[in-house]
Amino acid sequence: MKKTKRSLVVAAALAVVISLTGCAGGSSTGGTPKEGGTARIALNANPVTLDPIMTGAYVTRDVTRNVFESLVTLDADGNVAPLLAESYDVSDDNKTFTFKLRQGVKFHNGAVMTAEDVVASVQRWASQSLVGKTYFGDATVTSPSADTVVIQSAKPLATGLYQMADMNRAMAIMPKSAIDAADATGVKEYIGTGPFKFVSWEKDQNIKLEKFADYKSPEGEANGYAGDRTPHLDALQFDIIPDSNTRLANVTSGTDQVGYALAESQYSQVKNDSTLTAENDPMVEVLLFNKKQGVFATNQKLRQAVLTGLDMSKIAKAAHQSDDLYTLDGGMMPASSSLRSDASLDKYNQGDVEQSKQLVAESGYNGETIHMMANKDYSFMYDGSLEIQQQLKEIGLNVQLDVMDWATQLQKLFVPDAWDMMLTDYSYSSDPTNYAFLQPTGSGWTVSDDLTSINEQINTASTDKEKQAGYDALQNWFYDYVPVVIIDQLEQVSVRTNSLSGYRTGIQGPIFYSLQLTE
Repeated sequence: MKKTKRSLVVAAALAVVISLTGCAGGSSTGGTPKEGGTARIALNANPVTLDPIMTGAYVTRDVTRNVFESLVTLDADGNVAPLLAESYDVSDDNKTFTFKLRQGVKFHNGAVMTAEDVVASVQRWASQSLVGKTYFGDATVTSPSADTVVIQSAKPLATGLYQMADMNRAMAIMPKSAIDAADATGVKEYIGTGPFKFVSWEKDQNIKLEKFADYKSPEGEANGYAGDRTPHLDALQFDIIPDSNTRLANVTSGTDQVGYALAESQYSQVKNDSTLTAENDPMVEVLLFNKKQGVFATNQKLRQAVLTGLDMSKIAKAAHQSDDLYTLDGGMMPASSSLRSDASLDKYNQGDVEQSKQLVAESGYNGETIHMMANKDYSFMYDGSLEIQQQLKEIGLNVQLDVMDWATQLQKLFVPDAWDMMLTDYSYSSDPTNYAFLQPTGSGWTVSDDLTSINEQINTASTDKEKQAGYDALQNWFYDYVPVVIIDQLEQVSVRTNSLSGYRTGIQGPIFYSLQLTE
């Protein structure tokens, strides 16, 4: 078997390199970091669940990252690194993934993590998560010895470790007893191995976590989500505050130390306050199509018409309050990523109204009402949706905005007859094949034999040249099939007080377990 331990990257996976604010270490503060205390983070929405396998919502991901851990994770450059695995090997045919488990790791209920727990957790992830079902649904998971777990895929998965490390619907390792007690809505107890343990969740009020005294951190310097995870606070409290003005006011007054996902209109205020620091989280902003039911479901030509007619510069200008907060870029991966492809980017940001009208005519569209979900919880989504509605009206589409709160929009996302399209955003994926909008049961329901063939091409590649050809083919397909339309790369803005140390982030959202108060 070929070695793929911490110092090596699995032969089929390339590094994702993204430069983020504070991704390499702790942030500057106005005092000396101290041990203990409680840091409060003002969240913009109430999670639907705290079971990380059941949802890809950021509020769930960024809260539960402190509670649950997986076998592998991502470092600051997007490389796969061990977490609950001490090391890992991948076979030459990219079908067999062997993990040596760290010993003496405890769950928050005091039980020592066993291979049996890991097998049950991986099986649950493979059967219920979007990426897990797509790539590992037919895999077998066994434990040949007390410290070893083997995942055997029926097909080559050169990107397999990256799918396991992805934190959107994460491969969370839990006690087998918690998994056995779970139902279709998720687990009933939130028991992980992370730096903080779950204490309470008062819906629409707060989520409280406390330091796990028996936490066993991985070794090595903190690097993205890898390396040292030692908690310094006594507790984390996530306050549910939907109003952005209140979140910022709470941070300004010291009630909260972090304000999550501010309105972009507040960016200049934060920049001009010497006691505050803006923290940006790069994401890809897209117009998502419902391809299971409705006008776009089987009408590729109509989706192409929307892509051809949209002027992304106007949409971005309407949606975002500062030029600092977006980049016009149509790549599936950011420019700094080694998985980047520039294929078919001539089809991005065309704004060709006449050609778009021709495609609409060829599509057979007959004036049907197109229901576009929108919300005012994220102002950029609402403002951008208004601009898209106006532009699509010019090419002859009858678009109706259905405005609701974000929680309701998330609930309707997987109701096929509830919507036709919506503006939203995604964290950049660990690998471009992992996006939820490319999964058959994921957001938008993308089912394509051509996509399946391209994924197989990527996962069976044996050289960097072959892999890059696969990623080029993927983006060429993307701009022809049009599962979504990429609008831009946006920067989601959060704020922290300068009395806080240790704020870091990675390619998939902020890290809170490393926070420290200062004195």
